[in-house]
Order: sequence, then structure tokens, then C-alpha cells
Amino acid sequence: MNEKLSLNIIENGPIRVSNCKFMTFAGKPLEINDTVSLCRCGESTNAPFCDGKHRQCGFSDKNEQAVKSDIITWEGNTLRTFFNKNICMHVFYCKPLKTLREKELAGDVDAAEAIKANIALCPSGALSYQDKQDQSISEFDDIQCIDIIEGGEIRIQSQFDCQDVELQEHQPCNRVTLCRCGLSKNKPFCDGQHRKKADFK
Repeated sequence: MNEKLSLNIIENGPIRVSNCKFMTFAGKPLEINDTVSLCRCGESTNAPFCDGKHRQCGFSDKNEQAVKSDIITWEGNTLRTFFNKNICMHVFYCKPLKTLREKELAGDVDAAEAIKANIALCPSGALSYQDKQDQSISEFDDIQCIDIIEGGEIRIQSQFDCQDVELQEHQPCNRVTLCRCGLSKNKPFCDGQHRKKADFK
């Protein structure tokens, strides 16, 4: 039986990753040992791995998001969708949802599957759905992979164990996007702030 991916988020430090089966950076596979430490301060000269720069740059992993948002529920004819703004990284793959929901409410028999497919594109897990007929919930492929985007976030695509309170409270599925640039106001989650950091790799 495969061991579940383990994430240990070190206070004001890196993410220590164990039991990772596959990890990529900028689209290329990385050679990894059983345990690796991923940079969260955005200053490592050995990206995506930690080189201790967080101790020199005064990195703080304090979550500065003042108000937590309620989960938004949309009721369709056959689907119920959920949006958890607290973990959204704002890549806007979800833009087609407004039109697709309108079609679903109008009786388009193909719209529900299109909604599911669109939600499956959400890298952060902020979007999910429930089938109202059989009560089944979102099913995302458990890829058992960490995909680290060049100049961007850490994308977890696997079931994982983690003791971090924020992750436990807000991350019910097998997807999450974590900050590694050090600028997110919603740590440990990515909120898209890396786009403002010049030359970030």
C-alpha cells in the first residue's frame, strides 16, 4: 500500500515533503530523495529547494487575510457547485462557468458534464461540485504529483497528510496550490502575488 504524501509546513520556513512519488519543476522531472524541503520565501538560489535564505530575509508565514469568506453554493438542476474563496489562487480557468451554469439551468443536457470538466481544471481545489441525483462529489484524479510552476506556485495533486491548521480547515480534496514566492497574503496558500515579483523563478 502506497504511503500518503506528507507535508510538514515549517513555521517561517520551508515545506518539508515526504513520500512524494513524482515532482516536476518548470515542466521537468526532479530527482528527489525520500524527504525534500521546498522554498517558501522566494529567495532561494537553489529553487525550488530551500537553501536557508528564509533565515536571512526575515520571511514570515503569517496569514494576513483578515476575513475568511463563506463557501458560495450554486444550485443547478442536476449539479450543486461550491466555491471556496479562501483557497483560490485566481487563475480564472473558471470564466466559462457563468455561461455553462446558465445553459444547465435552461435544460442543456451537456452542460453538467461541461461544468464538471471546467471545475476539474481548477488547480487549487477552490471549486468543487456535487451531483444532486446520486449525491456524488467531485472526483479529481489522484496523480500523486507535485508540480512546481516556474515563476509560480506549488501545485499539489495528491491526497496528503498535513498538520497545518489552515490546510486542515480549508482543504478537503486532493488539490491545493501553495505559495513559494513569499508574498501571498493568504499563506500557506497561493493568491497569485508571484505575478508581481520581478524575475521570480
